[in-house]
This record gives sequence, structure tokens and C-alpha cells, in this order.
Amino acid sequence: MDQTQDKRILILESALELIRENGFHGTPVSIVAKHAGVAAGTVYTYFKSKDELIVALYHYVKAGLLSEISAKDHASDPFQKRFFALWNNLIQVYLNKPAFQKFLEQFISSPYNSPEVQSGPDPWGDWLFQFFKDGVDSQTLKPLSPNILAVMVMGSVISLVRYRVYFKLKKSFAEQELQLIPQMVWDGIKNPQETNL
Repeated sequence: MDQTQDKRILILESALELIRENGFHGTPVSIVAKHAGVAAGTVYTYFKSKDELIVALYHYVKAGLLSEISAKDHASDPFQKRFFALWNNLIQVYLNKPAFQKFLEQFISSPYNSPEVQSGPDPWGDWLFQFFKDGVDSQTLKPLSPNILAVMVMGSVISLVRYRVYFKLKKSFAEQELQLIPQMVWDGIKNPQETNL
């Protein structure tokens, strides 16, 4: 990785951590630059504005998810095994990198999530679509839209992560029940006509 790319990633990582702690409005470019150990003008060498930095950070986080998850997926495995691996890997990524989920939650509900962003390239979304399409095409999953299946599963994963993060005391009393959730989700999306589950 060259020095230019190093600095760009350093700026993005600094912005990610600061936004997790302070939100968008509490994270001016000057503070990002200070945290990254670069001059404020250096930030503008890579990003024309704070808006551009935040949109770039959105793509950076989603690329990080894609890299982490796709590397651990084995397309030759039975789809049920792939599903539970996906579930467990997503949970671990979100728990190990809490700034990812905190940033995405803020971004999606903000004006930064513009029609242009939503209609632009989305390799992570494309990967999830193909993942669930594999399940539908193999008749392991119900014949539903892969997008709908992705929304249902991702929503359940994120809800579980939130519970684990924000209700740690309650989590300790409900751990056994929480472990039932992935199986419940699987039971809701698997094809009841498929006998080789």
C-alpha cells in the first residue's frame, strides 16, 4: 500500500471512530485531521468536502463488510451451513468493529443517504443478493426475492447486535434464548419442501 493510500485510510479510520463517538455534527474536518495526525488541508487533498468524506466513509465501511464476510463464505458448502456461517460472521464483525454498525445506523437515517447514493454501485448489497439467490436457486430457501430475504436476515442480525451491545445486563440472563434466534430466522426462510436440510 502506497503512502497516499495509507493517508486516505488513516483519515477514513479517524473519521469513523470520531463519528461513532460524536456523531456527524460533532466531527468537523479539523478534528478528523488532528486525530489522523495530518494537516486539515491534507484531508481536502483526498476529499473535496466533509460531505464527500462521509459518503466515501459509507462506501469504505460497506467494502470492509464485504471483504470480511465474503472471505469466509465457501460457495461449495451446503447452503444451510453457509447461512449459519454468514450469521455468525456478521455478528462477530459488528461486535468486533462497533463503529461499523454505529456509522451505518447514523448514515442511513441522515440526508447523506441521498437518492444518488442509494442508486449508486453497491458491491456489498450485490453480494448479499447473490448469496440469497444461491439459496433460492438451490430450492433450499423459500422462493422469495433475494432482496427481501436479505432485509429480513440483516434486520435480525442488527437487532441482535443492538441488544447485545445496549442491554448487556439483560443479555446475561437471556443468553440461552438469544442463541435460538438464528435457528428461528432459518426456520422462517427455509423451503419447507426441501428435504435435505
